[in-house]
Amino acid sequence: MQINTLIVIPARSGSKGVADKNIKLLGDKPLLSWTATAVSEANLSDCLAILSTDSANYADVAERIGLSAPFLRPADFSTDTASAIQVAEHALDWFLHTYGYLPDWLMWLQPTSPFRSPTIIRQAWSILKSGQAEAVVGCKEIHRDLTTLFRVESGFMQPLDSDKPTQTSRQQSQPLLTPNGAMYLCKTDYLLEHKSFYPPKTVPLVTNAIQSLDIDTEEDWAIAEAYIKQGLV
Repeated sequence: MQINTLIVIPARSGSKGVADKNIKLLGDKPLLSWTATAVSEANLSDCLAILSTDSANYADVAERIGLSAPFLRPADFSTDTASAIQVAEHALDWFLHTYGYLPDWLMWLQPTSPFRSPTIIRQAWSILKSGQAEAVVGCKEIHRDLTTLFRVESGFMQPLDSDKPTQTSRQQSQPLLTPNGAMYLCKTDYLLEHKSFYPPKTVPLVTNAIQSLDIDTEEDWAIAEAYIKQGLV
């Protein structure tokens, strides 16, 4: 059976915000396991899910939870400055040399977004396979107007949009969208040619605050544990 979608779960070692967070127990299982379970329960056909890691220890953990870790990522692609595109390209290069062809699509699922559901994964896959989009990106809403978003210039706040009066009413502003890091699904040929997950026909897949949680700090980890304790996931 030909594999049409390569699902890459990136998990390098050396996290500074939360030490070894990708294999740290969240609830009763390693952080990696939340994403691996969601992929398994999504039950996608014609897909291959792999872990991309630089750590033999992480690879062992992945294998124990039923996630394939067919290679160790080179050090050059495991630094703080290595981009997601570089890591995706490395995984696609491995796939090409292993299978002799490239998959049509690449799905990128960061383990630091543990609460994205199997339904979200299936929904993204269905959108792209319908042929109406070139990519699907997980997003969350920001209920702010550009007049209330600021950059700092010479130490002072400057609004992103200063051409109209400051708008503070949530009801009068159209929500903005920002990627939440939980989901990227893109046509492989576009990703490789343009080094981007954002082709012109990119569909946003909006998720709620819990599904959008991206664990980067100890505070984020505490929030994730609170969600679990309260039975919200």
